[in-house]
Amino acid sequence: MPQFKTILPILLLSIGFTNTSQAQLVKDLLENDEGYSNYVSNPGFEETKREYCRWNQNGRNYMENINSWDSPTETTPDLLSLRVKNSCWANPRKHSDGKQGPRNGDNMAGLKTYGKGGTETFWHEYLSLELDSTLMPGVRYYAEFYTSRASNSKLASNNLGMYFSDTAVVTRDRMPLFFTPQVNSEKVVKSRWNAWQKVSGVFEVDEEKRYLIIGNFYHDNRTEIQEFDKGEGGAYYYIDDVKVRRALPGETLTPEPKRSIPPQPKLVLRKAELVSTKNIKLDSIAFKIGDRITLENIFFEFDKAELLSESRAELDKLVDIMTDYPFLEIEIAGHTDNVGSSDYNKKLSTERAKSVVDYLIEEDVNATRLSYNGYGSEKPITSNATDEGRARNRRVEFVIIGN
Repeated sequence: MPQFKTILPILLLSIGFTNTSQAQLVKDLLENDEGYSNYVSNPGFEETKREYCRWNQNGRNYMENINSWDSPTETTPDLLSLRVKNSCWANPRKHSDGKQGPRNGDNMAGLKTYGKGGTETFWHEYLSLELDSTLMPGVRYYAEFYTSRASNSKLASNNLGMYFSDTAVVTRDRMPLFFTPQVNSEKVVKSRWNAWQKVSGVFEVDEEKRYLIIGNFYHDNRTEIQEFDKGEGGAYYYIDDVKVRRALPGETLTPEPKRSIPPQPKLVLRKAELVSTKNIKLDSIAFKIGDRITLENIFFEFDKAELLSESRAELDKLVDIMTDYPFLEIEIAGHTDNVGSSDYNKKLSTERAKSVVDYLIEEDVNATRLSYNGYGSEKPITSNATDEGRARNRRVEFVIIGN
């Protein structure tokens, strides 16, 4: 009997249909067959432990409430739900004059594919899960998801894709992933209001694959965008009805997506290397415990610990780093030249280091990740014999003490 269940739809498919509903009926028969079932658990995000009223502020801890789904990076994809109050941020009706909602059921996911997130760096969010069955070489597969641009999103983008991996991808930062997806939307997804667009493809794998990630796997300079008159932020999309199965008879391979080109590798600092933001960008560094970087453009009132407004630009770059790398722990180290007493210099450098920490806390960096110390004139980096040397020794550094 199971053989007949599989053979009958294939025979029907071979006859051919001009009527769309008839063709869909045959497709449904095949997809309901055990050999073509969906490998994605919880494809519509309906199975949850709870729905939050707010957006995702806790990364993976938030994702634990959505059965089967996770985030491979420390970014913050969201769960949107009609089960929460209309006044809640997580209710999509709130952002669309009541016009947007899930394609099916009560829930859908939301993620950013282009634009700034919590920092000045580009921000891509992702969804991931382990498939119910392993994809095998030599077998043809079909994958799809439905997406709709949030009506309050200022931008639309292309490069919404699906990447299949042999291992679970887990990072400890919020940086984009640069893998070449097996399925990708090459054209900008411009859907308005509650119009859902299908992203799909037929592909084969070169080795066993067990994990799926959905998101944008391309650099922003290789991502096309379209700007709308209304909206805010970057490109934000709703995701629903994810499917992965064996390809049906007659489903042919789709063109392979363009190759994703990662940026240049980040710089690994040598032990005890003296580094300053005067000659290196913070976002170009692969941070590790022990790295020590001088913040070049930190200014204080003369002989005081009060930060001047000119320091904001430099400190905001450090805030961005602490946001992009949420496991970094740092010490802010204050230093002076040798003018004045040792006790006074130690007190002043400590107070200045504390002022920097206070600024970071005001900008929502968790205080548990921050410490400070003042070293006075104990650790000069050059001679104090000249004005130039003393100026270099008066500095604020941050040191990586945990990651």
